Order: sequence, then C-alpha cells, then structure tokens
Amino acid sequence: MSVTTSAVSNLYSDIVADLLPFYSNRVLVPNPSIISTMYNLEGSVGNQVKIPVTNSYGTANVSIGDAQSILALSGTNHDFGPSNVILSVNKRGAASNVSLESIEDTGVGVVAQATATRIASSLAISTDTAAFRVMASGGETALTDLANVDVGMDGLASGDAVGDCEIALVFSPDAMAMAEKRSVEVKAFEDIDFDLIQYVGTVRNGFARPYSTFIRAVATKEGIGGTANVATLDSFSTSVANLRNVNAPTDALGFYNAVITPAQELALAKELNGLGASSGSIGSVAQDLANDALLNNLLTYAIGCRWIRSNNLPGGLASA
Repeated sequence: MSVTTSAVSNLYSDIVADLLPFYSNRVLVPNPSIISTMYNLEGSVGNQVKIPVTNSYGTANVSIGDAQSILALSGTNHDFGPSNVILSVNKRGAASNVSLESIEDTGVGVVAQATATRIASSLAISTDTAAFRVMASGGETALTDLANVDVGMDGLASGDAVGDCEIALVFSPDAMAMAEKRSVEVKAFEDIDFDLIQYVGTVRNGFARPYSTFIRAVATKEGIGGTANVATLDSFSTSVANLRNVNAPTDALGFYNAVITPAQELALAKELNGLGASSGSIGSVAQDLANDALLNNLLTYAIGCRWIRSNNLPGGLASA
C-alpha cells in the first residue's frame, strides 16, 4: 500500500503523544530527590538564571565576658555575604529519518514507537550526561582526565597512573540546580526528494553547581570484572562522611545519592560476596536477591546513600 497523508499525520501524532512519557521514563536527573532546586523558564525571556548562594558561617564564641564587644570577638561576626552562580540553558537535539517504505512495510504503530524511543532516549542520555559533567567539573565539556574533576575525591586520583578510569558521584540533593526552558518536543518535515520524513526532537535545559562541596567523586579503574583499583564500600562510606563533615543536607529520609556505573555495581556486589554471601560472582537467583537487598536496603541505611546505576557518568578518564 502507499503511505497516505493521513497515515503520515497519524504517525506524527503518535510520536508527539509518546515522546514526553518515553523521555520522562528514561531521564534520571529531573527528579527532586536528585536535584532539589528546579526552575521552569518556559514562556519567560532569557536563557540564564542567577542563583543566590549564601556564604558559610561558623560557631559563635562560647565564652563572652560582661560588657565585651560581641562584634570584635573572633568567631562572632557572621555577616551575610551572598554570592551567585549563573545557570545557562543549552539545546539538546536528536533526529531520525523515516522512509515512507518503512512505514508501508512495518506499519504506523511500530514506526511511531521506534522513532519516539530513539529520540526520547537520546535526549535523556544527553541531559543526564550534561548533568553529571557539571556535577564533576562545573561545565558540560567532556572530561578526559581525572585532573578535570574539581570536587573532592575519595577513590583514585590524578597521577595514580592505573589506566583509564570512571567516576561515581555521591552528592546532596541541594548540590545542583536545573532549569528547563523548553520541554521535549518533536517537529517533522517531509522530504519529497528522498521520499522520507525527518523527525527532529529537542529539549532546552541546563545545570549549575551552587554548592560544589556537597559533591564527592569516587574514581575507579574502568572495566567490568577487574580486581584492582575497583569500587569499595569504604570509599563510599568516606564520601558520605566527608559530606556530613560539611553539613551537606540529605533528602527527607536522611540519605545522599550515590550514582554508580555497572562496573562499580559489580565490584560492590563482589565485595558483598566476600562478606560471606558466596565466593566469586553472584551464583544464584536467591543470592542475587540477597545481595540486592543488602545493597539497596541494609547498606543504604548503614552507609547513608541511595544507590543509583547510570551509564552516563564520566568515563575514559586518564589517570597518569
């Protein structure tokens, strides 16, 4: 059969209807439990937000004598001196060409789902990748070296010379801010020369790091199944302790977020095995469930962070 104008219109309508739910299911960071400060800029003028940041304060003087000046004593003057960080939004885009033959041969429903999935997933990956880059280094430029990471580190560090590394991030929900200028949307253009339809999806959002001291990075050697320089529970416990040491706020239940890679998750599971669960890698469904319960429940309470897996953390970082 030939593809009619109504079929093309129906396909576009289906993609538009599916795009936002698919994107929302795949993206990680636009979540108040991960980033508590969100700005909706849709319909407003401008592409930046100036975020006020309050300055730190110390402990009051614990012993003040009669008729002594409070302002003149060391440790009593806690003037309010706010600063600010600038959050700029960026456009992220993904495109997919759909030939009319593919619509004829596979049907509108299949093409709509596949196209919406591709565009939504690409936009979600781009958004998460940008957020984690800002979290680790303050900007969206791709990281190439552990030296690019400018937050406190509790695992490997630049100069350890162990080969390429990847990082996990342990952070307070108050560490980051996010703004959205344009929600996910898709446009279509019919190219009659090539007999296809071009679908282009975009989103405009951005991230800033008001409180970099509320973020810790855990660097480990990249690769699945390694035994040296891998993720350890001790490193994450140290990160949590460092966050608590600077009074970094937790979520409502008292936890920080720990975003880890699949390789780091495997290393932590192996460490649980070494604690008596079993030897080697997880060997049974029952053991898998037991380790999952340990990692996501007991260890969450014991260490103080929620575990989140992501493939969009900075990796391939030189350590020389």
